[in-house]
Amino acid sequence: MKRDTEQFKHDYLPLQPAMQRMAERLLGNEDEAADVVQDCFVALWEQRSDLRRVVNREAWCIQLVKHRCIDIIRKRKPTYSLDDDMPLYDAEDDAYSARLDMARSLLDRLPQRQAEAVRMRHFDDLDNDEIAATMGISIDNVYTLISRAYSTMRQMIAKYENR
Repeated sequence: MKRDTEQFKHDYLPLQPAMQRMAERLLGNEDEAADVVQDCFVALWEQRSDLRRVVNREAWCIQLVKHRCIDIIRKRKPTYSLDDDMPLYDAEDDAYSARLDMARSLLDRLPQRQAEAVRMRHFDDLDNDEIAATMGISIDNVYTLISRAYSTMRQMIAKYENR
C-alpha cells in the first residue's frame, strides 16, 4: 500500500498545476477549480490499479478535469433573470411543437441506447453521472452515446433538407 501511495504521488501530484490551470480556465473560479482537481485526484486514487495502463498521464488527467468542468458548467443555471410570468417557450407555439415532434421522430430512428441517453439528458433532465448510473455504463460511454446520437441526428436532418 505504501508503495502505491509513493508511486501515485510521484506520477500524478506533479500534474496538479496543469490540472488546476485547465479547471480555472474552464470554470473561471479558482476555488471551484480547486474542488474539481481534488475530486479528480480522489477519482484517480480510487482507480489507481487501472492507471498502470495509462500511457499519457498528463493527457488523461487533463481530460478528466475537462469532463468534470463541462458537467459543472452544464449544471449551472442561467445568469440572466426572467420574469416568472414570461415562459421560456410557448407550448402552444406551432414552431416549438414542430421542432419537438421532429426531435422525437429523429430519436425514434436512433439505436436504442443512443436514444435512451439523449432522452434522459433532454427530457428527463439528468446529468451525465445520473445517466451513467441509470444505464449502468461509464461517464465516458455516456459522452460517446450522446455524441454519436447528435452526429446521426445532424446527418438525418441534412439528408432531409437536401431532398
